Amino acid sequence: MVNVQQPVIHKGLDGVVVDTTAVSLVDGARGELSYRGHEIGALVGRPFAEVAALVATGSFDADFGRRLTDHGTLSPREEALVLALPDAVHPMHVLQGLTPVLDPSDAFADQGDAAQGFAVAAKLPALIATHFRRASVRDIRAEDPIRQFLAQIDAPEHEAARRAFEVAQILQIEHGFNAGTFTARVVASTLAPVENALSAAFGALHGVLHGGADQAALETADRVGSPERAAAFVDDCLASGERVMGMGHREYKVIDPRAVHLKGLAGRLAEGTPHEVTFRTLEAIEARFSERMAERGKDLYANVEFYKGLVFRVLGLPPRFFTALFGMARVYGYLAHFVECREDNRIVRPQAHYVGPPVARAS
Repeated sequence: MVNVQQPVIHKGLDGVVVDTTAVSLVDGARGELSYRGHEIGALVGRPFAEVAALVATGSFDADFGRRLTDHGTLSPREEALVLALPDAVHPMHVLQGLTPVLDPSDAFADQGDAAQGFAVAAKLPALIATHFRRASVRDIRAEDPIRQFLAQIDAPEHEAARRAFEVAQILQIEHGFNAGTFTARVVASTLAPVENALSAAFGALHGVLHGGADQAALETADRVGSPERAAAFVDDCLASGERVMGMGHREYKVIDPRAVHLKGLAGRLAEGTPHEVTFRTLEAIEARFSERMAERGKDLYANVEFYKGLVFRVLGLPPRFFTALFGMARVYGYLAHFVECREDNRIVRPQAHYVGPPVARAS
């Protein structure tokens, strides 16, 4: 009998290095994240648009925010497309479905093959706001994308809430070869248009094991209801094998640095408001989960999704819109990777190990 060596299967490409990148560094061992050589802690104090420009184009650009707002208004045709959709359509389906059919634009022609992608990115806030308001937001303008979007959704005029949202969006711009980004790179490698790559990436981002965890984590806190019930909830989940959404991260062996920023922001926003019980419930879930994991010799803490939803809720947005806000920021990371992989392109074509029935040979 001939011994056939079985290939090593890396489910989920775990541990497989598939390419190089200069866009971001996720240092899971140290719990650090940087965009193009700049530590995230040094970036959260800057305007969102400047950080988006750094990630997407490779350099800070103080004028980038103005370009985004100047070209971020939906045309009457685009607006009609959004408003023709039923209110029940999930915002992520709106992003994925309408991204490829927005009007062609030369507003970002200096970005080459990625030009239409930048035009899409500029219009995503208005796309989301129009679906949320079920009305036109064409006449609502502000001096930067963050302020303009918050005005378009009629968020509370609260500087602490605005700043918390801006920091949350900065923290979401880029994070290595995550599922959505890798999806974008796979599509880009086929030489498909940039809008196709973005649409596919949004489809991946929607999943509850990826971007959709923010909605799931907040809904979990709502279901638990109070800090006093958190320990029993976590214990029941661990006993039954149910996942506690928003806890732990595949990349980080220590605490997620993004979660550190968001937990503090969420706590300050919630203090003394009706949202405080939700924050305390989230905090109690995290504490019990980390305690139980420590008993098993594991260091696991909340990830970026866990407290983020509370920041979004304070702005008046329902949970089903949370992942769309993630996409509104992460699109600049997708664009950076689209451009990067096109510089030295090779179509992504992995192999599979066949485990089906033996091939029936024709006699």
